[in-house]
Amino acid sequence: MPSWLAPNVDPLDALYRHFNVMKVNYIQGPLEERFEMVLTTLDGNLYPTHCLAVTQTNAPPNSPILILPVDSGLYAKGFSRDFVWPSEDDPPENPFEAEATDDMPVTIPQISEGPVKISLSVVSIVVPHPPSLPLLLLLGLGLETDVERLPYRLLPTAVVAEFPAPSGMAEVFAQFPEQQFERYYMSIGGLRGNMLSTGLKDRRIKDIVDTAWQVATSARRLRQHPHTADAAQRRR
Repeated sequence: MPSWLAPNVDPLDALYRHFNVMKVNYIQGPLEERFEMVLTTLDGNLYPTHCLAVTQTNAPPNSPILILPVDSGLYAKGFSRDFVWPSEDDPPENPFEAEATDDMPVTIPQISEGPVKISLSVVSIVVPHPPSLPLLLLLGLGLETDVERLPYRLLPTAVVAEFPAPSGMAEVFAQFPEQQFERYYMSIGGLRGNMLSTGLKDRRIKDIVDTAWQVATSARRLRQHPHTADAAQRRR
């Protein structure tokens, strides 16, 4: 399976590309029981069986809903949180394909020039941090397999370069500008919250996220007590 998660690619875009459907992003609710997605190709190896309607924990009513494609079989393998999955639709058929026979031309005319849509059952899910759920799904579903690139998604490169010294990582991270630090801190904490709420099974991914969170919390303590950081720096 190809990787779509380049360093400059949004995980949300990569998730939709893996499932060969057009990106939907956030929509305003309420949702009906089924949701239509537009296929980007009829030759894909993977299509969604359902769509997740994602909202944030304690979000006010009528908050935007994040729509994500998902495969229920892959989800069951990667996560322990149970869902009542509505009945799956049959996978989309390719209208261009037909068995070649002597009485049938090789080229089959296109049935319709319009977009091909699939109707999917909607499964609602509430998580602590919807923006980081696409990244968790990419890894937890096994769509992206290079788990060792995850630290560079969670922490600045300069911080990862200090691995495997957690104290050194925290000291470097603590020096980042406030806005940049808080953005990373919230993202790591959100991803970890999603990991716990969905019951991610992969031990390696869990270890990486837990390590990043430990570094982030240590760095925050150093920022709150800069004299401690100065003393630690002098001891190095």
